[in-house]
Amino acid sequence: MLERTSAEVTYSLPAEQVMEAARAVLNEQGYVIAPGGGPLSVRTHWKLEGDLDTLTRWSKVLVIGQHQSDGHFVVRAQQVVWVTGGRTAPHPGMGGSSGDAGKRGSDGATHYVQGDPHSASKPVFSRALGVEWEILKHLDPQLAANVEQQVDIYLANNPQSGQLRD
Repeated sequence: MLERTSAEVTYSLPAEQVMEAARAVLNEQGYVIAPGGGPLSVRTHWKLEGDLDTLTRWSKVLVIGQHQSDGHFVVRAQQVVWVTGGRTAPHPGMGGSSGDAGKRGSDGATHYVQGDPHSASKPVFSRALGVEWEILKHLDPQLAANVEQQVDIYLANNPQSGQLRD
């Protein structure tokens, strides 16, 4: 419920301030900002969580800001998440200058290269409402606190809605 609220927020702050908050939030979440983009967009490099040899969660975020006709500014965050379940089988390396890597008895046959991350699943693209919520908290902590309080009151009066908080 909290994150959905941030999806409806428009800012009357300067675009540069909002986008700087987006960069700060992504940095706090462990993302590395990728070079390039324009003044109204921020994208990240892949963030890896886990162990490449077993289970790894890859994620990447794009935040785009837009000026609205009424003078307000909105941000929309999108993310792609991909889970890999280990690597492909190791294979002989292409090292050595002799050009006979992989032949029996050559140095190249004894050097094995880790396989690439492997997953039969496809990446999942979605709106990054959690990132948008953190940007709101960064820019207007009082509004975020008020929203949290209202959600807590609502959930206290509607216990069957408790699963909607996340």
